[in-house]
Amino acid sequence: MWDDRTGTAWSHLDGRALDGRLAGTQLRVLPLQTTTWAAWVADHPATTVPSLQTGFSYSRRVDIGGPGLSRAFLESLPELDRRLPVNELVIGVLAGDQAVAFPLRRRDETAPMQARVGGVSVVILEDADGVPALAFHRALTDGRVLDFTRRGGAIVDVQTGSRWNAGGRAVDGPLAGVQLAFVTSFLTEWYGWAAFHPATTIYGS
Repeated sequence: MWDDRTGTAWSHLDGRALDGRLAGTQLRVLPLQTTTWAAWVADHPATTVPSLQTGFSYSRRVDIGGPGLSRAFLESLPELDRRLPVNELVIGVLAGDQAVAFPLRRRDETAPMQARVGGVSVVILEDADGVPALAFHRALTDGRVLDFTRRGGAIVDVQTGSRWNAGGRAVDGPLAGVQLAFVTSFLTEWYGWAAFHPATTIYGS
């Protein structure tokens, strides 16, 4: 992508300026959850929707996780990392100097995915449909590090039994209202994550 003011080329994955006047600049990464409408409304019943009547048309449909890459696109990649299928969906997490891919299919029925990435204790929280969403820091501001499990279809922390939503907020229990810190993370396809972060490790490998 290019911006219309400086002509700088930007990485769509992590907001880094690759070439041009602003090369080397890093945009602030905000949490952007990919989810279904049903799961979003379950967590945010008072949500609003922007009008689609913008005066612009956009018909291109992106089937993220769909099989296959075109030959022309494959030829643009320096190489393919074959540790996972090219279109497999992962939550890519960056912390410290480490990149880790959390494959969605490795979701456990008993607890959300949890690990240490670059020295940071992270948990991959899930939406109301149980789909892994984004990574959050498991440490609270008082220094306690939470462990997470599933209970009655919800994600709760073991220490207090508080229930957490996909946005990293405790919505019920002793910690209700507490917000976990977002850890830079994205839902993406494996080939793209591995191309940008060739030294990535894979959760569960």
